[in-house]
Amino acid sequence: MNPVVGRRGDAPTVNVAGVQWPFHKVAAVVVGIVAALMTLIVTQSGQATMWVTALAVLAVWWGTRLPAVAALAVRFRPSE
Repeated sequence: MNPVVGRRGDAPTVNVAGVQWPFHKVAAVVVGIVAALMTLIVTQSGQATMWVTALAVLAVWWGTRLPAVAALAVRFRPSE
């Protein structure tokens, strides 16, 4: 069994309505809402808003998640 899979206790979490959410998810949702509102106000285009929001959410989600996953992988690497 891979010790990295399923280990959520080491990732930073945020309390949202009594539920612990991983920080990278909360950050992605907040950035997505802000990006959508700003793009919609500036361009008034649904298509542009969708693309900008998707890129912003993807960048934040993976940008904040990958360092945490890499740190877990290094910590739980089997000794040689």
